[in-house]
Amino acid sequence: MDVQAEIFDLKLRVEGLETCGRLTGADGQQHLLHEINERGKRLEAEIAAVRAQLATARTETIEQFAAVDVEVAAIRREVNAHFVASSGEDDHIPTRIADEFATVRSEIGQEFESVRSELLDLSIKLDRLLKDDCM
Repeated sequence: MDVQAEIFDLKLRVEGLETCGRLTGADGQQHLLHEINERGKRLEAEIAAVRAQLATARTETIEQFAAVDVEVAAIRREVNAHFVASSGEDDHIPTRIADEFATVRSEIGQEFESVRSELLDLSIKLDRLLKDDCM
């Protein structure tokens, strides 16, 4: 609440107290009851407005969740359709991954054998050179 609203509220309260001080007896009580009833009616109207806003927000939220559910179901159908359609073909994702992995593993094995062969050749040459130097 801003300062102007607080000052206005305080002025209204002071005026209410002054009015109550002037009105005594049955007139004062009647005035207070009338003011209480008016405030109660305003509060009821505000509560009804808040309830209507909550109902609208609830409906919108339910609609949004339903839309998300529809999108998720569509994505699931699409993914399942892709797997069903490709189950007989070679482009099935797990099969492709396994094939790629086997190819890479084979290439790494060939490279390892090549490096090992070269190291063996180098060690033989090194042994020959050492033998020639020592003799």
